[in-house]
Amino acid sequence: MYDQTLPFLAALYRYNADDSSGWLLRALGIADPTYRTDFYTLTRIIDSIDAPGGTIAECGVYRGSTLLGMAHRLRTRGLKMELIGFDSFEGFPEPDREDALPDGTYHPQAIKGVFNDAQYNELVRKIRLLGYSNNIRLVRGYFEDTLIRFKGMRFSLVHLDCDLYQSYMTCLKFFYSRIVPGGYIVFDEYDFSRAVYPGAKKAIDSFLADKSEKLMRFSDAASPRYFICKQ
Repeated sequence: MYDQTLPFLAALYRYNADDSSGWLLRALGIADPTYRTDFYTLTRIIDSIDAPGGTIAECGVYRGSTLLGMAHRLRTRGLKMELIGFDSFEGFPEPDREDALPDGTYHPQAIKGVFNDAQYNELVRKIRLLGYSNNIRLVRGYFEDTLIRFKGMRFSLVHLDCDLYQSYMTCLKFFYSRIVPGGYIVFDEYDFSRAVYPGAKKAIDSFLADKSEKLMRFSDAASPRYFICKQ
């Protein structure tokens, strides 16, 4: 069902997007560190981008809060960069055995179909009403089917919020070689979510085991997210 208040709130946002208040951003579902401490890491990285040399991508869009938050931050900085959001919009695929908890069971939030309440058409509508149709592209489908269509692209920032072991491995294998020097891969799940998504940490550790980049985080972040900076 469409949110009937969205056109009015979106109009308020477009009128003065750069100075939008925290309550408006929250009402619109646009991530901002004023009310989402977990968005601090992405905010700080985007604020450090001086000369964009690649596209920004997110794997695991759900309802678009983080994707819209990055677009908003770029807008306030006057940077015009393309953002691509990848998501099945059908929920999780079947989990891998690496996603199982120590007792062999899966957390209820890690089973097939979780997050299938994401509404693709509603997010497309929100992106249009907020004025981001020329900045944000949504790609619907599972990562193993869709990423290959973008094999010729280079990326300056990739946000991985894909939870499951195989999803992380698929994304890391695709994006790592396509990150520009000095670009970033940010991991939404690492150590803090092991009780729910243990496969995420396993995939990240396994993939990075023979790489020169080391996991980093901002020590002053209230809800830190780990990341790597490509050498």
